[in-house]
Amino acid sequence: MGWRNCKSIRPLLAFFCIIIFLSTGCSKQVEQAQTKVALFGENSSEFGNVEAPGDFDWRQNEGVILNFICEDNINANVLSKEVEKFTEATGIRVNIKRMDFNTLEEKINMEFISKTAQYDLIYVDPYKTLNRFSDGLEDLNIYEKDPSLPHIVGGIDSFIKEQLEICSYFEDSEKLYTIPFDSTTMILFYRKDIFDEYRKEMIKDLGFDPDPASGYFTWDQYIEVSKWITANVLNTDVKFGSITMSARHNSIYTAFSTILSAYGGNYFSNDKIFNFGTSTANELLSKTSEFKTALRKFKDIIALNTDNKQGYTWEEAAAVFTEGKAAMMINWDENISAVENSEVAGKVGYSILPKGSVRSANIYGGSGIGINSYASSKKKLAAWMFIVWATSPEVQMKSFLKKDGGTLPTRTALIEKIEKEYSQTMPQVTAVVMSQKKEYAYYRPKLKNGYDFEDVMITNLYDMVQNDLSVRSVSINMKSQWSERR
Repeated sequence: MGWRNCKSIRPLLAFFCIIIFLSTGCSKQVEQAQTKVALFGENSSEFGNVEAPGDFDWRQNEGVILNFICEDNINANVLSKEVEKFTEATGIRVNIKRMDFNTLEEKINMEFISKTAQYDLIYVDPYKTLNRFSDGLEDLNIYEKDPSLPHIVGGIDSFIKEQLEICSYFEDSEKLYTIPFDSTTMILFYRKDIFDEYRKEMIKDLGFDPDPASGYFTWDQYIEVSKWITANVLNTDVKFGSITMSARHNSIYTAFSTILSAYGGNYFSNDKIFNFGTSTANELLSKTSEFKTALRKFKDIIALNTDNKQGYTWEEAAAVFTEGKAAMMINWDENISAVENSEVAGKVGYSILPKGSVRSANIYGGSGIGINSYASSKKKLAAWMFIVWATSPEVQMKSFLKKDGGTLPTRTALIEKIEKEYSQTMPQVTAVVMSQKKEYAYYRPKLKNGYDFEDVMITNLYDMVQNDLSVRSVSINMKSQWSERR
């Protein structure tokens, strides 16, 4: 009897299954209809498109004017040329205020101290701004997790993990302060034409292959090669063997950091300080043997700067190199565009930095885009819409592919694509991609009182190379001065 009852309800079960199947399919269609692609005047992109809920109105903030304070670099330059497409699609106008690094620092400090909201969008340096003014930045999770708003293409996890931790968080991952915008990294620029022409003579005199891109090039070899070029290459070809950042400026600290890590040294023992950052830091490790070795090596490298006793900032070093006066330069990869559009275009090779006793260490200098928490609610929403577009894969690839571009995106999948498809056609790709790999990248300390820390480092490094101070006295001074200020 029970079996017969089961047989009798089979058609009914089948009917309900069909209804469930149809309703599931319909709900999926409704769900798909609830999202729409925004192309901003472009064709559909192979890199991924911006999407929003089906009822989201991209023109709801038409007429809003946003001010974006930003460093004058490749990404900002490309963005300035593309931003009109965002305005045409949304009616939101964005004034991108590009300026040099020092001016940017001063204006951002004034902005957050005064809380005036003069700038709605902020170029957030993790070591200068995020570490000091995170409480003045909007928590972007509010927007990314709101189902009624457009979200970051591919989600937050699409960004390179280490870069996301450094650029977007402070102390923990509870609040999302920025979206990674650029990924500047320090590399070695060298005159490939000079090395090709004089290679045999250098091998004969120096006893080793001087190719900077060999993967075996060391800082000791860098020093020897620089001296050889200065002494043996005609001034009509180049004037200096090398040029290295050494001014009383953030540049001397970043240049030294690459040497420090290459020789196995570090500033602090707290691992967290190098990604999420911290409000407090322990004692400086400047008296370790690795630290002293790095100081000694740095003195030798800066001694190769024979014509400028006051030292070079990164802009000044780049100017000397693009004018064809130096055979090698340690500098940020964002100078690739200037190099490839200068009189040395086509003559330059790119490599990871030379190796020390431990590794090649290439300092990372990327930043994110954040929203000023003191801005109005309407401007905050408009700013989020801009960030979703400005950090999209399509826009990031333009910063890489355009003639006046060249820097890498901040997304894992895009880096993999670039490494696979562009290594043979773009001379910088192999070096820059390698410089950002975990085994080659160096992440400097991110701490609340970073200004004090960097001031101690910059002052002592500059005094050491200017006044030929002993490594021992400099290491002691650094340690004691930091103890007083931390």
